[in-house]
Amino acid sequence: MTINLEPDRIEELRQQLFEANRISHFVIIEATAKVSGATTAIVTDYQNYVNMQHENGDNFDFRILRDILPITDNLIHWAVAQQELHDLIDDDSNERDGLIDDLEHYTQLVMEENKL
Repeated sequence: MTINLEPDRIEELRQQLFEANRISHFVIIEATAKVSGATTAIVTDYQNYVNMQHENGDNFDFRILRDILPITDNLIHWAVAQQELHDLIDDDSNERDGLIDDLEHYTQLVMEENKL
């Protein structure tokens, strides 16, 4: 795993996510391609879900699978992986590959703890 967070950093991030959650709460959504029928589950915040519907509604059907996710250690790690991957400049680095693996891993753990 690329992401290694100390307990005090986890608590600091937990407080930041609680604040972010007040603005736009976290959800798990499902996106279904209208042409192929392929589906994928995505962890995101509600505002991003609305944006996805607006920007990609012609190609995908979206629905919320879980609304208002609890702020768990797995969600915190997911958020860090998401942000670090977003901030990464070099698209072909080993760090990028590690962050993608972390994001997939923590996404799966968030899905499991939300019984999906």
